[in-house]
Amino acid sequence: MQDTWNPDLYERFLVERSRPFYDLANMVRKQQGMRVLDLGCGTGKLTHYLHTSIAAQETVGLDSSENMLLTARQLEGNGLRFALGRIEENPVAGKFDLVFSNAALQWVTRHEELFAKLRAKLQPGGQFAAQVPAMDSEPVHILAAETAQEFSKELGGYVQRLEVLTPEDYARLLYKLGFVEQEVRLQIYGHLLPSREAVVEWYRGTLLTAYERQLDALTYERFVERYSEKLMKCLEDERPFFFPYKRILMWGCI
Repeated sequence: MQDTWNPDLYERFLVERSRPFYDLANMVRKQQGMRVLDLGCGTGKLTHYLHTSIAAQETVGLDSSENMLLTARQLEGNGLRFALGRIEENPVAGKFDLVFSNAALQWVTRHEELFAKLRAKLQPGGQFAAQVPAMDSEPVHILAAETAQEFSKELGGYVQRLEVLTPEDYARLLYKLGFVEQEVRLQIYGHLLPSREAVVEWYRGTLLTAYERQLDALTYERFVERYSEKLMKCLEDERPFFFPYKRILMWGCI
């Protein structure tokens, strides 16, 4: 299956996408000589920041997109390296002082099982920090699923559904997994975009890539056009366009 992640398209909104990363990184307690695993590292720029800001001894950035890793590998060195693999397949050996993930775990299903696997990757006293978008109840996600249903024949019935629990359920899950300290919060980031059309470009770099993998180029463009047509009816025509974005940030220590 083709790799549809596009580093240039994804980083078109790098400033906006980086804000929750920095907030999550600030939740981490720095310790000397940490071994860090960053799940869903993307282009590696933020992973590099995390590695240097906490003065980690070793950081491994994992991503399933070779396109993203082509950029990330230019940053390797001084204890930082990158690996190709899927989060759910647990491809990086060993245990870590910090398992970190910014806007990636929502792509993986069965979070109770997944979080148990990630908990098992921690050294005694280790930390877990993750951020996931919480936009499933918003038109941007609802209309993508509706558009997929309209293209059911071309997609073979495929609909991308992200798995995101409530903040309360994440808090309960961390408790059940033995995190003796934790912090879970829902935060709304207000992004000022050039126009409402920019929201479509935002999702072309993330959610819609799942549909791009399933469709030929011409059909995918028809899909995006139809999605945009539906979405524009729900968004106010303002310039600049204020785009509130919900995210769940969580941190725990065992």
